[in-house]
Amino acid sequence: MEGKTAAKLKEYATFAAIITGVYIGFRFLSPLASPFLFAFAFVALLHPMLEKVQNKYHIKKGILAASILLLFCVTAGMGIWCLVIFMIQKLGDLFAQIDLFEEKFFIFVGSCCDGMEKKFGMDGAKIENFIMERVDVFIENFQVQVVPKIMNESVGYVKNIAGLVSFLAIMIIAAVLLAKDYNEIMKKVRGKKELRDMIKIGKRVFFHIGTFIKAQFIILLIISLLCAVALFLGGFEDGIVIGLFTGFMDMLPFIGTGLVLMPLAFWQILNGYYAKAVICVILYVVCALMREFLEPKLIGERMGIFPVAILFSVYAGVKLFGVSGIIKGPLALITVYEIYRFMKDRTGVDGNDGSTEKRGI
Repeated sequence: MEGKTAAKLKEYATFAAIITGVYIGFRFLSPLASPFLFAFAFVALLHPMLEKVQNKYHIKKGILAASILLLFCVTAGMGIWCLVIFMIQKLGDLFAQIDLFEEKFFIFVGSCCDGMEKKFGMDGAKIENFIMERVDVFIENFQVQVVPKIMNESVGYVKNIAGLVSFLAIMIIAAVLLAKDYNEIMKKVRGKKELRDMIKIGKRVFFHIGTFIKAQFIILLIISLLCAVALFLGGFEDGIVIGLFTGFMDMLPFIGTGLVLMPLAFWQILNGYYAKAVICVILYVVCALMREFLEPKLIGERMGIFPVAILFSVYAGVKLFGVSGIIKGPLALITVYEIYRFMKDRTGVDGNDGSTEKRGI
């Protein structure tokens, strides 16, 4: 009994040490190591292809790696730029109609208050005045606090962009150098058991990352097409574009498609298009159910990690690491899971090296 208790305590201590180590790594070391890790993963993935092209066309692997990364960065940058331009245009259209929106909102509130007065005998004018006062306070607070804060943080946005550019530049340079010496590096890595173990864990982590990204891409594609078709058939202006953008927003945790569909439904109500508002609400529910159905099939069953654990890791990641926690949270969870699995495979379930049947968690 005492032996089992000691083994359990050792197991819990190991698990706590893994969590602490992973947290320290993601909190303090990842900003320094991430461009080199991404470069190594890229080179390791494409190295067989880079070698074939070099042997056939005598183009150096470093130049090939740099060209592929530059092409990817330019393509991704153009896509993000087009998305930003689209959002700016839509926000411009929204701000241009702000007076119309305010007028329709006041008419809508007045109609609701009149209806409540007739049906329930309540003082409709008093309710309307209270709502208008709250709206005025909200708008005033938004203008006084939120807008200046956004403007003051514009310098921070510029710094973030500069940081992203430097990250990509370092990653490309590191990929060029790694591609050149990849064979020699891997020969030395294979000569040390500790490094081989690290590579083994890294491969498992990247397998899960690939599975997670592939699953999210499939879910994103299905929901984007669903939203585009539904809004187009529902007679919405720019329905296809808005639908694709709505599907893209589904990648954001917690809010997802509701960030677009709920305001869109409210706008339809203000304009008197109640059927379109119902379409937006139903579409939001269908998208949420679709994700709930697809995630266990595409993520949980293949990765061995419950989708609720992924959701928790995103929430905890945002709390611990900020916005980057959307990515760092699931990545940290997968890393902890794979290191723990590796330790269990090496030591067995009771902590005695190879003395019991080995299994994962």
